Amino acid sequence: MKTSKSISIPIWNKVIRLLCILTLLELPIQTTWGQTDDTPPADEQAVLEIIEQKTSRKPKFLDGAAVGVDLVGIGMKVAGTDWSQMEVFARLNFFDKYFPIFELGLGEADHEGPELENHFKIRAPYFRLGADYNFAKKHNGNRIFGGLRYGFSAYTYDLDSSIPLTDPVWGTSQPFHQHNLSGNLHWLEAVFGIETKLWSIVRLGWDVRFKFRLAQKASDIGQPWYFPGYGKNGDGVGWGGTFKLVFDI
Repeated sequence: MKTSKSISIPIWNKVIRLLCILTLLELPIQTTWGQTDDTPPADEQAVLEIIEQKTSRKPKFLDGAAVGVDLVGIGMKVAGTDWSQMEVFARLNFFDKYFPIFELGLGEADHEGPELENHFKIRAPYFRLGADYNFAKKHNGNRIFGGLRYGFSAYTYDLDSSIPLTDPVWGTSQPFHQHNLSGNLHWLEAVFGIETKLWSIVRLGWDVRFKFRLAQKASDIGQPWYFPGYGKNGDGVGWGGTFKLVFDI
């Protein structure tokens, strides 16, 4: 009888221990203050807070300025398209939310049209003045913009035709060469874009723009085929975009 008792006691101890281990495995792991394992440990939470502080900051009233250039215009110029516009800009940064901006460019076109075998040529400056708003909540270098621009260009252009024009009354013909025709255009642009920080002071950004004409003055001879800063002549609403290389200063 003593032998049987000495054998059974260790066996029951092992069974009880096994049941306790299985019971503990079924319970959720508890941390301090009764939180489950879904909440990161204190040391991991501290690391997350440090990362957040490094990638986000509190902006200042005047949080800097920037200058930049539109790479789309350079690409169009190199490609030799019928029209192109070289454009630079400067802007201020308030609270990393409000960005007053001034854009200055030079638009040009040299176009051969099928109508009366005519030739259109223009080269004139333009400017835009406006502001952007940054919708991004975190101040980590990445921005989502929305904004408005007012644009204006005063220009002169040339219209020529290789086919002489015939007077319907007298029947005489004369070459068609009209140079230094003057005009101007006022317009608005609604802008939406994204910008990201590459490294140090260098950024890249792009935007799309919807354009609306406000007022226009053109020659009685004919309207331009292209408006500097606005784009090709068409109906009252146009669209465009830029791809910018930006330098913080």
